[in-house]
Amino acid sequence: MSALLAALRISRRDIGRARARSALIVVMIGLPVLAMTAALTLFATDDIRLEERLTMELGVADARLVDTGQARPIRQSANGEYWEPGGGESRRSPRSRAEIQALAGPGARAVPMNLITSEYWAGDAYDWVTGMELDLRDRVTNGMFPLLQGRYPQAADEVVVTASLRAAVGTTIRYTRKDTAKRVVGRVVEQSTGVGASIIGLPGSLPSATSGDADQSYWLLDTPAPVTWAETLRLNRAGVAVLSPAVLADPPPTGDGNGQALDDSLTGSSATSTIVAAVMGIALAVIEVVLLAGPAFAVGIRRRRRELALISAQGGSGRHLKLVVLADGLTLGLVAAVLGSVLGLGVARAVVAYRGSWPEGDMGPFEVPAGQIALVAALGLFSGVAAAVVPAVQAARADAVVALAGRRAETRDRAGWPLAGLVLLGAGVAAMLYGTWSTEAMIFFGGVLGLLGLVMLTPRLVRLIGGLAGGLPLPLRLAVRDASRNRGRTAPAVVAVLAAAAAFSTVAVGVTSSQELARQYGWEGYPRGAMMIYGDDVTEESWKRIRPIVAEALAGVPLLEAYQAVDDEGRVVDFAWTNNVCERCTTRFGALRGLPAGGPDLLRFLMGRTDPAAEAALAAGKAVIFHPKAVVDGEVSLSAASLRPDAPDGRKIAVPAVTATVQGPSIVLGVMPVSAITKTGFTSRLGHLIVDPAVARLTSEQRQRLGESVRAVTRNVEIGGDDRSDRVNLVMWVMAALASVVVLGGTFAAAGLAAADARPDLSTLSAVGAPPWTRRTVAAGQAVFVAGLGVPLGLLVGLVPGFAMASQSALQVSRLREVGLNGIPYPKVEMALSAPWLSLVAVGVGLPLAAGLIALVFARTGVTLTRRTG
Repeated sequence: MSALLAALRISRRDIGRARARSALIVVMIGLPVLAMTAALTLFATDDIRLEERLTMELGVADARLVDTGQARPIRQSANGEYWEPGGGESRRSPRSRAEIQALAGPGARAVPMNLITSEYWAGDAYDWVTGMELDLRDRVTNGMFPLLQGRYPQAADEVVVTASLRAAVGTTIRYTRKDTAKRVVGRVVEQSTGVGASIIGLPGSLPSATSGDADQSYWLLDTPAPVTWAETLRLNRAGVAVLSPAVLADPPPTGDGNGQALDDSLTGSSATSTIVAAVMGIALAVIEVVLLAGPAFAVGIRRRRRELALISAQGGSGRHLKLVVLADGLTLGLVAAVLGSVLGLGVARAVVAYRGSWPEGDMGPFEVPAGQIALVAALGLFSGVAAAVVPAVQAARADAVVALAGRRAETRDRAGWPLAGLVLLGAGVAAMLYGTWSTEAMIFFGGVLGLLGLVMLTPRLVRLIGGLAGGLPLPLRLAVRDASRNRGRTAPAVVAVLAAAAAFSTVAVGVTSSQELARQYGWEGYPRGAMMIYGDDVTEESWKRIRPIVAEALAGVPLLEAYQAVDDEGRVVDFAWTNNVCERCTTRFGALRGLPAGGPDLLRFLMGRTDPAAEAALAAGKAVIFHPKAVVDGEVSLSAASLRPDAPDGRKIAVPAVTATVQGPSIVLGVMPVSAITKTGFTSRLGHLIVDPAVARLTSEQRQRLGESVRAVTRNVEIGGDDRSDRVNLVMWVMAALASVVVLGGTFAAAGLAAADARPDLSTLSAVGAPPWTRRTVAAGQAVFVAGLGVPLGLLVGLVPGFAMASQSALQVSRLREVGLNGIPYPKVEMALSAPWLSLVAVGVGLPLAAGLIALVFARTGVTLTRRTG
């Protein structure tokens, strides 16, 4: 114990003397702690538990009841989730308010609350909204929706709106497509309960768009005594589910009759895989921090070699020398962990305060996950100690006589390390290949093994490259040989840079391979390469304003038109087959839905060719169907149903039709004439404007400008198309930026440490008359060596896990092979592997050159000459 205390005192004094190096280590260890602390705190704050939502969910009520309509007992958990028993239907009519109060017992009072999915006129189109019937003047609703402005409703034609609805107090809104007038008398906080934007009125004042029935009905219960678990079980036997604060505060024992947890066996393996992947990711992060901070400790050991030699000469053992160095890691790791945790909490608190100032109230109360943050801090502390382990071992093995004489000891490589590194690297590659057929966690595990193998191999690689420096100019030769001589400092920095470059390469290969997979085999929600302007809620008035904007932006470009059917309420109607002619056909529809309506130009576009017979049939009022078995006796049987959840079931219709052949899988059932929509009892409305890619291909900038202009007219319109390349480019830029930060940071840290370590050599250069540019070139050479070795090698290494993850994605897609709506399957998935070679070459060449240039410009050329004796 006394030896440890003495080591801590020595470490504290040395940290004070080498403040710049100590600060660098603290930053390297503390930044990941800061980021993880802030992320965990924000996640915990944003993840509002049921106990925290109770006031939002039921105000100050003693319970919230749900009348399930079951005539037999139900089962539920303590958090109010319920499930109905098997054995067939046993329904009854909903209970009235008086019946609920009688069931709850003497003195109980029930306040109704209904949730209704509906619509309102948003100024240029109808938009979704949650209608909530609740008397906010009642005492039991206190805290559910605090007022921001105005007052609560007092009459049937009055409502309040949540803040995100942006409706001013005193204005009148049009509720549902019947345009029922509702006067806004107040604005309230939008609580984080998942309900979203809401219009709140008195009970019975907000009918839905169709039958007037509520989507979900609750009863807020005000009782003389808390509703216990025994009372909950009694209500369950009557078919009523209960959410009670008293039960949440005192939950029943595990396995107590009704209070069973839902079966989560289906998610067990997925959760295990996620945990393993997270552990592997944390391991990679710790290794990266150790590799970045390790050289700083190594340089500190060399600067203190005389001090450590004196300790050894006075009887200190190798164990004592290890304690001194490990004390540095312990002290700096502790400082970094504390500072990172505190600053991370400060960042999270600032974000929560900023978000909390929004009237939407989209975050819960500030919550500090103390246990998780303690683990992160412990991880930071462990990283500091781990980074000092190798330098501590080197210090214990140092020759005290050589150190006291002022000479440098010759660095020797461990004989068995290269072989062990090759074994680990091979095992890592094998694990990643196995992960191709199993899980991503195995690929992460292989990455960890491979990185450890490279840690063992890199010192030998640095030594070999140093032996080839004889033909280089003097400054570069000095830089390379210094890096080779100080492999304990250089190799970890090279591996850290390598890991960052490998991460970029892995993501780049994965993203581009996914894009290639989607291009060759993916199910298309849009006609490939086309641009579409569409919106189910865009009205005729809005289309009249959109057309001139599109015509001006796309001057001379012909536009295809696709129409959709709408019912009497203005809801979009979708058409689907009633006979199951294609069991394996995809059930997903793209933006064009199942059966768009249009003319011969739309038919040619979707078929990819000209078919005079099919166009003649379309002109004669017949639908052209792409599946050969869907047309029976000259008709196709369809089910016409509204896309709205509150619409009634679809009705069956028959449309005259012919079949036509489409090469390859189709994304639509076919094309129907616009006149057929009217004949089936619906109204036709323009739904899509399409730019044929064979006529014009729009760039992402053109799409963006057009989207901004069109959405200025209505926010309900979408600009769709094959824009995956834009998303790929964004991901690539983000990953390149992150990799550049780590690469340049690690390179400059290594170059700075090398410059500090090489001051005697620089002093010698100055003494013999070397100009400042020579010293600048040495610094640039040190940066170029680290980045020039680590970045290209990392890009090559990253190809292995990148291709492994891409192959895994391809295998997963092959198991879920899609079939087009014409019965033709999408091509069998092979390995669609792709790499952005130009980007990889640009990063591999550009980053080392950028590192060398920056070091050349900002290197310190001033050298303090020291007097030498001996």
